[in-house]
Amino acid sequence: MALARSPRLSSGGPLGMVFELFRDCFTPEDPTSGFNLLFELCTHIAQGRVSSSMAYLLGASCLLALEKPSSGVRPIVVGEVLYQLVARTLRFQFWEALVDHFSPLQFGVAMCGGCKTIIHDLRATLDLHQGWVVLQVDIRNAFNTVSQEALFCELRAAMGSLDQLFPFVHSFYARRSLYFSHCSCEDEVTLFFIRARVFTPFCGATRT
Repeated sequence: MALARSPRLSSGGPLGMVFELFRDCFTPEDPTSGFNLLFELCTHIAQGRVSSSMAYLLGASCLLALEKPSSGVRPIVVGEVLYQLVARTLRFQFWEALVDHFSPLQFGVAMCGGCKTIIHDLRATLDLHQGWVVLQVDIRNAFNTVSQEALFCELRAAMGSLDQLFPFVHSFYARRSLYFSHCSCEDEVTLFFIRARVFTPFCGATRT
């Protein structure tokens, strides 16, 4: 399911591989396509059973800084397809557990419609209450204040089956990841790049 529903025409990571390549080369219906080998490899990655050096390479990302029309830059982190495939698979596998753990405080993980749900709910609420107003606060560099230790502790203490995600998350996020960039970014933007991926274990896999 994760491979069949993977994004189309998305950019590749440092190795240049894209989801279309995986879909064309590995088909579950064809035993000679090597799909079983891909499945075994993804299983090892999901269970945190790959070497630290391999996890370091699979966790590599390309950094892009797109100029905003007004001012500043929009940081984009493009991860390796194989890593994204495993993360998406885990998202589907632990869908119900993620919903139970995060709801109703967030709308980014395992929520149909994602953050668009918030926009529609706000509009409906304001239509019902004409005198109400909404305060929107943009917390700058919020990712920079998140603790990796807190992330690991939360997974360890998670109820249900979410604690099974710890080996995967720890293998990719216990140390600084490998990044490639051809842009000349300011230190603040570069730090945002690093934090943006480090603290989103399901980056590229949380959207429905």
